[in-house]
Amino acid sequence: MNVRSELATARAIDDCMLGVTALPPDHARRAILDGVREIDGVETKSISELFGRIAAADILSEVALPRFDNSAVDGFALHADDLLREIPLTLRIAGKAAAGHAMAQSLQAGSAARVLTGARVPEGAVAIVLEERTTRSSSGVTFHALPREGANIRGRGEDVSAGTTVVAKGTVIDARHIAILAASGNARIPVKRKLRIGILSTGDELVEAGREIAPSAIVDTNGPMLRSLLESAAFSVSDLGIVPDDRDAVARAMLDAASHLDLLLTSGGVAGSDADHIARAIVDAGGKCETLKLALRPGKPIGKGSIDSMQVLALPGNPVAALVNFLLFGRPLVRALLGAADRNAISPRARTAEIFDHKVGRTEFVPVRIQHHDTDGIPVVSKLGRGGSARLLPLVMSDGFAEIEPDVGDVDLGATVRFHPFSAAFTL
Repeated sequence: MNVRSELATARAIDDCMLGVTALPPDHARRAILDGVREIDGVETKSISELFGRIAAADILSEVALPRFDNSAVDGFALHADDLLREIPLTLRIAGKAAAGHAMAQSLQAGSAARVLTGARVPEGAVAIVLEERTTRSSSGVTFHALPREGANIRGRGEDVSAGTTVVAKGTVIDARHIAILAASGNARIPVKRKLRIGILSTGDELVEAGREIAPSAIVDTNGPMLRSLLESAAFSVSDLGIVPDDRDAVARAMLDAASHLDLLLTSGGVAGSDADHIARAIVDAGGKCETLKLALRPGKPIGKGSIDSMQVLALPGNPVAALVNFLLFGRPLVRALLGAADRNAISPRARTAEIFDHKVGRTEFVPVRIQHHDTDGIPVVSKLGRGGSARLLPLVMSDGFAEIEPDVGDVDLGATVRFHPFSAAFTL
């Protein structure tokens, strides 16, 4: 089926030649997120299914935490009257409390109670003395110093009051949140439905990994790379395979994707050559698009578009450029679609172990390896290889990207640069 029309072609030319001025990354990110709306749809999941999901509402604690006064140490509980007596003070041991096993009787003045960490504080006890600060004997326990009232007692509700928000809407739920959800009585909570994402690679030259390679063929690396970047419980990812450099074929694939996806990620076909059809194919499929030229290295033009309610982000074909552009623009886009709260991560700093050549005018992301850490614990980094948007070995051997600001020329030895470690880069 030919989905082209003369009107669509005219719109493609008008829309997709916008953005001819090279944009700094921050400006491009704002343009990509402009008008993006959070997807609809909420699911209720059990505590065992929450990791990686996005909280769809503020979750409140149903109880106070701790639920009762409990001991912070292994030791001996004292009555208020005994805190006023002379030391050394020897008292008989009237009972014992352990975690999950409360002391049956109340503590009376003139006696002590043996308590273990986490045990409910016996009724009548007002302080607990660490056992290392006492002396045991056959007749009881001797205290050589007396504490203040409340010592070593974790009071009911001192961590969380009932009704406190323990997980905010938009939180990407991890192990920390699961712990407090379980403790606060939230065994099932509402989460955003999974974001439906499709990955489409384009190019006559591409073949899937493992297939027979023709002399002029290139293995598709972007498809597998993007799928791995989207390994999250918050996503439902569809592999749409490889489409040749055929405008109608690309448009048909996009039109089909728009029927069931929230977001389409493409790679290749956006640079503007005779074989690049992504931008116009979006319009052929009934959508709209804008090509954004970036003041970024690596990072050729990228495409921002939509077809009905499906967002489209067209990434460069070169793998390093595709990775950088996904981290800078794709990850914020999927977070916006899921309504995930803004990340407050602060990129750490590094020092250069050599001179970094750099042309003024564009932000550059350079693969670097940590050589050592200086006396302040700051990583000292060196460049790997010649770099480039298609060179994978420097990427694999590196520990992260050094980001060089656009208004900086060559970076001196020992200068400070922003550092994006891969250990923290590949998460939602």
